[in-house]
Amino acid sequence: MITGEILAAPSFFGQVPHADDVAQLVELVEGSIDIDLTHGVHLDVGVLNRESGGRFNPVLRFATAGHAQEIVDLYRELYEGSYPYKEMEDVEYVRQLIESPNLDCILFFTPSEEIAGCVKFSLDFANKRGYIRGFMVKKEFHKHIDVVKAFLGAMLALYITYRKEILLWYVENRTAHSSSQYPMHVAGVRPIAFFPNKDIFLGKVESDLMQVLYSKEALYYNRSDREPILIPEVMKCYQDSQQRYGLGGVRIAFPKMGLDSYQLSVLSESVEVSIDTDDYDYHTITLTLEDSDSYFKFLYSPQVQNFEKTEYKVNTLEELFVFIQQFRSLGRRFSIRYCEIFVSAYEPAHQRLFYDVFGLVPRGYIPSWKFNSEEQVFEDSILFNYFEGVIDTDICLIDEGIELLACLDMK
Repeated sequence: MITGEILAAPSFFGQVPHADDVAQLVELVEGSIDIDLTHGVHLDVGVLNRESGGRFNPVLRFATAGHAQEIVDLYRELYEGSYPYKEMEDVEYVRQLIESPNLDCILFFTPSEEIAGCVKFSLDFANKRGYIRGFMVKKEFHKHIDVVKAFLGAMLALYITYRKEILLWYVENRTAHSSSQYPMHVAGVRPIAFFPNKDIFLGKVESDLMQVLYSKEALYYNRSDREPILIPEVMKCYQDSQQRYGLGGVRIAFPKMGLDSYQLSVLSESVEVSIDTDDYDYHTITLTLEDSDSYFKFLYSPQVQNFEKTEYKVNTLEELFVFIQQFRSLGRRFSIRYCEIFVSAYEPAHQRLFYDVFGLVPRGYIPSWKFNSEEQVFEDSILFNYFEGVIDTDICLIDEGIELLACLDMK
């Protein structure tokens, strides 16, 4: 049974504090942790009600540029050369990534100093968010390394290192298996949203599970005190997050659009589309309007036929309407299988337009997702997405993931 309760062994902290997640554990042992992943650390972190089964607890060490080839080889081995995001098979790209101040890669070493796996953390300091990615273990060590302790140690180290700069950590986890979902659950990285049929791995369409770890600063102390205003279709997502985090009240709204048909006609004629393509065939598509500072921008990944990383700024609902129409039209043009957007929890009219015009469906309420730098507060968002096809019947989820899908009426 998954308890999600962790402890620190006496040999490391000199005490045995119990905690529900990494954030609470850090509070309990404040000032007694000295982690230097440059030279390597063996974090003797344990998990309550769980035996290691004889698996080794790895030494954790920051990757250097010299490890780029081995990381690329790990991607090629695990995905049999079919990993859709080809930049991760480019040694020079990975080398630059490791040297970037916006990414930390932690390697897992065996007792004999062989690399057994890794995990990467992308650092978005502007939004105070950290993205957990590329949690991988070589096939030969799958039954020999303690993956829970590997991730728990890495997460603990990163949480401590950036505790004043990164206040929210998240991951988009594969659902073909639950082997990476469970270690993150133990560390307090909990399911909150669902990405149906978002990815393609090993030639097969897969869904992803979004899991999040909050600091108290992000979730409670600095969360906006504005009351969320939601359309009724969002309430199931909200209730799931409310039950987990105790978010407080919301208002339900039934916004009347009252769109100006003449303005819609004029604006539709003035939409301009620009497409910038990089070396790895990612397309950044930007929609703009003549004589306006409004825009609608997103990433098209032809490797997986997706639209994501969507952001926009509009002055009127009419502008948003024509942008969404163009968004939908481009989706048909590129035969996308999946698209997503995070929509403000305080803009019910925007929620209604994405739901009605494009047919995007809410599949996660994410409190404190967006950092408002002007007001220095975190604001809530709703994940809306659309997908083609049928969700794999072999999907594997931890218990909280199953509960989330049940809440969303998807399983």
